[in-house]
Amino acid sequence: MKASILDVIICIIGGGAMLLVVIAPIISFLNKKRFLEVCRLYELEFGFLPLSTATFKDSDIIGFSAGYWVKMDFILRPLVFGKSSGYSKNNDVEFIKKLPVSIRRWFLAEYLCIMLCGIAFLVAGVLLYFEGDI
Repeated sequence: MKASILDVIICIIGGGAMLLVVIAPIISFLNKKRFLEVCRLYELEFGFLPLSTATFKDSDIIGFSAGYWVKMDFILRPLVFGKSSGYSKNNDVEFIKKLPVSIRRWFLAEYLCIMLCGIAFLVAGVLLYFEGDI
């Protein structure tokens, strides 16, 4: 049985997605110290963390991913979308802009890795669905 070009493309996209599934938790684990540093700096500037962040501070991407994304919202929404977190009453955008690039870059890399993984799985799934029709 001969593999078509579409089969090869699906395998490449799926393989890339699987690689990103492995890389994302590693980056998340490495970002734990950076997250705690951002929390410390945030508390120094504003006096307290957003309640959602304080509540889910110890959640991680593998064990409780919904809580993980809630706690990361005060970093990622200002960093990626330039809007203040929905869980905070403070100006998170200015705070995140003032963080060192070395910290911001890693959170952005984690976000992009997870988004690319989701997109790759979606594309591979659509191609698999339509593979029989082509």
